Amino acid sequence: MKAEAFDRVRDLSGAAAQLEAEVGRVKEAVADAVEDGIATTQRSLKQARQAAEDLCDDAEDYAKRHPLNVAGTALGIGLGLGAVIGFLLSRSLCFADKR
Repeated sequence: MKAEAFDRVRDLSGAAAQLEAEVGRVKEAVADAVEDGIATTQRSLKQARQAAEDLCDDAEDYAKRHPLNVAGTALGIGLGLGAVIGFLLSRSLCFADKR
């Protein structure tokens, strides 16, 4: 009876050691995956920042080379937005009078 109990304890001890080793491998794999994800995210953010800076530089260069086009575009957008806002405000005032 005691021999069986000792054998069972020894078997359980071996299984626990194997489980501990497997948990260690899984823990290491998860840590590696997290580190890889962080590195990939940092690279992507760096590339996005560089692309945004390039876009701003290109827009600035275009504005310096074609100032009248930029001014005309800004004027057109401003007039268009003003017309839309004025129309919406006049409609809301008209409907407010009818209530």
